[in-house]
Amino acid sequence: MKQTTTSVLQFKGKLTFERIGILLNDLKNRKDSFNIQPVLYKKLLTLMIEILENVFKYSDHFEDLIAEQPGLCPEFELNMFDNSFSVVSRNPVRNEDLEIISSKIDRINSSSGEELKKIYRETITNGMFTEKGGAGLGFIEMAKISDSDLEYKFTPAAPGYSVYELILHIHHIDKLNHE
Repeated sequence: MKQTTTSVLQFKGKLTFERIGILLNDLKNRKDSFNIQPVLYKKLLTLMIEILENVFKYSDHFEDLIAEQPGLCPEFELNMFDNSFSVVSRNPVRNEDLEIISSKIDRINSSSGEELKKIYRETITNGMFTEKGGAGLGFIEMAKISDSDLEYKFTPAAPGYSVYELILHIHHIDKLNHE
């Protein structure tokens, strides 16, 4: 049986702090109409903040590229399925960064809950932060909240660049309690 997909939120364009605030408010305003329970709302809100913050931190590298190729603007989607939600982002990344992104996500995906805690402590302690402030902590937070591995893929987009897509899944709390 095919699942029903409903779009809760969608955005494509330049991501700013103001826009992130608007998207978070949009979720707050729509949670009742989509029957999103408080515990699930908090999880979705946290996932949105983490995923949008990742896109925002990285997107200023690409203003010129996006001006030349508007189709490469960052994108965000929150979709509801019969028994789960997906939080999706797409944004351009430099091909030279693909291996770093992949290795961080692959390490997190292959780790148990205890191993994630250890990676989190190591990351905080060792000070391995990039020039944009990222050390992979957002990925760890997403993995702790998400109900499955962090899904990702890279699609070639322009010379030296790819579109990075990150997909997170989380089950409906109320559906889980009734199954």
